[in-house]
Amino acid sequence: MHCNIFISTDILNLRGKLKWLPQLICLIFLLAPFSVSNACGPQPFSFHGYTFLNQNILFKKDKKANKKKAVETTPPVVAVFDQFYGNYFAKNDSVIINENIAEWEERYCGLVKKADLEFMVYKSDTTDLEILLTNMGSKSLQVPLRLRGNSFAEYVWENKCTENIEYLIFAKRCEVHVTAESSWEISRRNVPAMQHLIKTGRKAFNRTKSHYMRLRYAYQIIRLAHYAGLYEETLNLYDKLLPKIDKFESRYEESIIPWWIEGHRAGALLKRKRRAEASYLYAKIFRFCPSRRQSAYLSFSIQTDEEWADCLKLCQSDEERAMIYAIRASNPKSRAVEEMAAIYRLDPANPQLEPLLLQEIRKIERHLLGLKFNHRRKENKRRYGVPVAGIENYAIDLQEFVRKVRSETKVPRPNLWLITEGYLEFLAGDFYAAEKTFTEAARKVEDEVLKEQLDAFLLAMEIAKFDKPTSRVEDMAYAIMKENELYRRYPSFQSYLRDKMRYLYEEAGQDSKALLTYSNLQILQVNPVPNMVDELLAVLQKPERTQLERLLTERFSVSDLLDLKAIYMMGEGQMEAAAQFYARIPATEWSKYGEYNPFIENFHDLVNIDSSKDSLTQTVSLNRGDLINTLLELEFQAKGNPEKAPIYYYKLGLAHYNMSYFGYEWKAMDYFRSGTTWNKLDKSRRGAYPYWEYPLGNRENTDVSRALFFFEKARLMAKTSELKAKATFQAARCEQKLFFMSDLYQPPPCCNNIPLLPQEYLYNFDRLKNEFSETDFYEWIIEECQYFAAYARRGRAIDGRW
Repeated sequence: MHCNIFISTDILNLRGKLKWLPQLICLIFLLAPFSVSNACGPQPFSFHGYTFLNQNILFKKDKKANKKKAVETTPPVVAVFDQFYGNYFAKNDSVIINENIAEWEERYCGLVKKADLEFMVYKSDTTDLEILLTNMGSKSLQVPLRLRGNSFAEYVWENKCTENIEYLIFAKRCEVHVTAESSWEISRRNVPAMQHLIKTGRKAFNRTKSHYMRLRYAYQIIRLAHYAGLYEETLNLYDKLLPKIDKFESRYEESIIPWWIEGHRAGALLKRKRRAEASYLYAKIFRFCPSRRQSAYLSFSIQTDEEWADCLKLCQSDEERAMIYAIRASNPKSRAVEEMAAIYRLDPANPQLEPLLLQEIRKIERHLLGLKFNHRRKENKRRYGVPVAGIENYAIDLQEFVRKVRSETKVPRPNLWLITEGYLEFLAGDFYAAEKTFTEAARKVEDEVLKEQLDAFLLAMEIAKFDKPTSRVEDMAYAIMKENELYRRYPSFQSYLRDKMRYLYEEAGQDSKALLTYSNLQILQVNPVPNMVDELLAVLQKPERTQLERLLTERFSVSDLLDLKAIYMMGEGQMEAAAQFYARIPATEWSKYGEYNPFIENFHDLVNIDSSKDSLTQTVSLNRGDLINTLLELEFQAKGNPEKAPIYYYKLGLAHYNMSYFGYEWKAMDYFRSGTTWNKLDKSRRGAYPYWEYPLGNRENTDVSRALFFFEKARLMAKTSELKAKATFQAARCEQKLFFMSDLYQPPPCCNNIPLLPQEYLYNFDRLKNEFSETDFYEWIIEECQYFAAYARRGRAIDGRW
């Protein structure tokens, strides 16, 4: 038996090839299934579209084996990074290893274990191999201890396969020069050392008797020259070494090594600007060498019509010409009808046609499917340029080609072309023509996968034909969601149906139902738009709701909506109206909306207040309904009891300030507060501020004018200077916030300077200093409030600094 074993360390070179990873990622993104991103989801900037192509459509059922298998043996070009063939190339290193080990096992006739092969090829080091080689030359020395029990090591020791071990040692010495962590390391290759190894390898090549091992040496030598940037020498070495290898003895046609060599030859040709020759070789490598398909596809490079013509001239058969047309057509930016027509003329049964057809349909989907009701179409246009100009005309061109192919029935599966013809008609907006084509297809199609594909296209068209959000349409939409298997099997149906219903609701002026198609009540809790809350109340109180309405509103109740109405009215200062809404909520449910105590006296703007009791009257926390009634009662008592009115008004001022955006108990009148609002304070907004996660905006209760009114009333009616002083300071806090919300306010540019307040916002600071400087409170607040202390010491600000 000849010891024609080959050893490749090429898998270890993958790190050096990561330089093309960014392009690969881009290609994956362009050809991957369209992601569906919710308007308020965690990825608001991803492309928003739909696809209804069945990922199994390029497979047929092997009934005997009960397994799916590809329609053809060579994966289609477009499927290199495509979902249709799953992760065919996701683990290119494993493809190389599998090819390598498979050939190795075959050369050893299966007499060595696969795990032992892998260890020796990929994990052993040069020292192990040198000791093994030395021991092979001795009659007394055995297999080295570290390799003992390894079936490969023991086999070559017993059969004295010295040429194979010599080659493996040489390959491992080459390894350091043909791997790189980064492009920086590539630029720093040790060319003189690589040239020395080339000379060493040529000597070994000449003295090696095994023609298969000569083939392996040729690969290592040519690879070294390529990576050293010696491109002319790479080509010369190819011409000199390959003729010295007997193709019969080396079993050249059965090996993957010639294709690996051709890859380096093609790379050298490409560097010498001989793109036509290089691309022709890359097309052949793609076709015949799975472990090099990825790099061959990425390296194919034709830049001019002249180069394209030259590349075609190099082809030896129509099959080869069809392959390079397929590679050019698979470019994500191509409009491939012309190339598909050329492939069809050359070889109507060519296996590349079907995946290219689906690639082009997916492009049409990306640009036209659901365009009218895709709520993010403007963002798609701005960010991705979708749809592009002229896509409608291209869709018509593709239709005509598909119709021609289908009618001539030269392709293996004319029914696939028939149902895609109908789908293209549907995408172009011709529902009448699409229905006729789909009806014809329903009579002819027998293949189960194609039947499912047809049904998916029909369902997409059924949804697209929804015209108005009538009860019938809502019932149909609900039935699709709950009963249709295709709705669950095709991920895009969820966003497609949701967006369609949202569009219909918006067109009909039913904004609240439109909101619930893609979100939930939280959006309204953040900004309880009155008319939308009223719409939902009307839906919940209907004698009979459709199933879809029940589904949209199943997570909240009438009480939840009445609570939102009350919160809105509280923010508007309409406590009587808020009380009326809470009166409609069963009192037993009031506590589920939280408990609050906004009456705690404080003189600092803090996020949290530790105490749970009111420092003035020792009242405990109240649910929102009781809080509203307490505020109304305080105001009523203040009007009827002049003696206690000052303290009541002061408490009302505290409550309204503390329940505002600036207070610790903001949750009493709001479900959400954002710190980013501080940079957008603007009185003209009436409390609604943009927020990326909430399409209706974030309503903040920033108006403290009502609190200011109550503090002023407390000061005017107070009998003691101490209460007057406290009310004055609290009023000054309100004035400060009103200034921050005015057009006059500009944040300090740097240095944490205290902002300058204009005179019209200093009335109460002036009053506190001028009228109440003799009070105990004044002395205390000077120590507690640095802002007021700076003002009191210096008076008016100068140049923005106190």
